[in-house]
Amino acid sequence: MPKHRLAIAHSIAQRLYAAEEALDLAAARIAELNAALPLARLDGRLAASIGQDAFRTSADAIVLVAKTRNKIVITHDMLKQVSDDIGLGQQAYGDVFKVAENRQSVADVHRLAA
Repeated sequence: MPKHRLAIAHSIAQRLYAAEEALDLAAARIAELNAALPLARLDGRLAASIGQDAFRTSADAIVLVAKTRNKIVITHDMLKQVSDDIGLGQQAYGDVFKVAENRQSVADVHRLAA
């Protein structure tokens, strides 16, 4: 049974790490877009109002990715607790370095969700 649970935990960990990586890449690519938009406007000598809606929605997108990333970090912490609860203890599934403990309070989570 412990071997089976360990295999399940490994499968979940792989998916978790893939989600974390995807969010980091999404944040980086959106940040690149957000940096390029105003520079393109300046380079094209266009009025500030040109492309403003696209600039605003792209900026909104990075905020959503940041909130989503925070939820995945919290999920990571919760899954670590589940691992401990079912007796798997400290396992290395892919990260070479220990993941920093999320010290965010419940009040902070509710504030971010608002």
